[in-house]
Amino acid sequence: MTESGRPSRPRLRARTWLIVAALATYTVLAGQTVGFDLGTFWTVWSNPLWEKFWPIPWDWVLDRHNVIDPLVETFQIAIVSTLVGCAVALPVAFAMSPLTSPNRVTLVVSRSMMGVVRAVPDLFWAKLLVTAVGIGAFAGSWALSVFSLGVMVKLFSETVDGADPRPLEAARASGGRHLPVVRAGVLPTVLPEYVAYALYVFELNIRASVVLGLVGAGGIGRVVEAQRQYFRFDRVLGVLVIVFVVVFVIEQVSVAIRKRLI
Repeated sequence: MTESGRPSRPRLRARTWLIVAALATYTVLAGQTVGFDLGTFWTVWSNPLWEKFWPIPWDWVLDRHNVIDPLVETFQIAIVSTLVGCAVALPVAFAMSPLTSPNRVTLVVSRSMMGVVRAVPDLFWAKLLVTAVGIGAFAGSWALSVFSLGVMVKLFSETVDGADPRPLEAARASGGRHLPVVRAGVLPTVLPEYVAYALYVFELNIRASVVLGLVGAGGIGRVVEAQRQYFRFDRVLGVLVIVFVVVFVIEQVSVAIRKRLI
């Protein structure tokens, strides 16, 4: 404490400086290895390709067949995958939590399986399922369902871990069975967070469905990829503007609903 009553500023230890120096050195070496060049931030703007992004052909972009129908398909993929993924995630999250898991074997097996699911990127799931079931929205729905399952289980299981154990212990002490005890003692307290996380997963699926469409998994992403292959970057920009507006509106509505729930 200083004479004025303010706490003194802590001094940085030599170990902290060594860690910062090591990270800075490694960053520079990694940048040199991958060919990173700060000059590209300036030269990229002189690329003549930028002229192809303007003007946006709004008559083509706002056409129902060209953009609106694929955008509706993107919504359908996101809704179906969110419902399927979050529905499966509910029991799996309870099985993954030490507080609510019925036994040690279930806990270990569920955590191991979810570790594998989360380790595989959603783009890989999309390419795998497109190969297995064919190009289209069906493959995209399955890929995003697996993606939703991994994200939802990760978020919701941590919420279950932090739930108040006293109602659960009281219900168990009264001789209740496992499933009714969990349903009555834990589920009501974590249900608002579950709904809020489901809305967040829906936001993620809207964005992810655009990317998955690039590999043939349906939705507006297929339109973006098709126009990119024909170098119609003005149309690509128009589609991205529409997607940005839609995602922004959905995000604002979702945030407002989550604030009321949590």
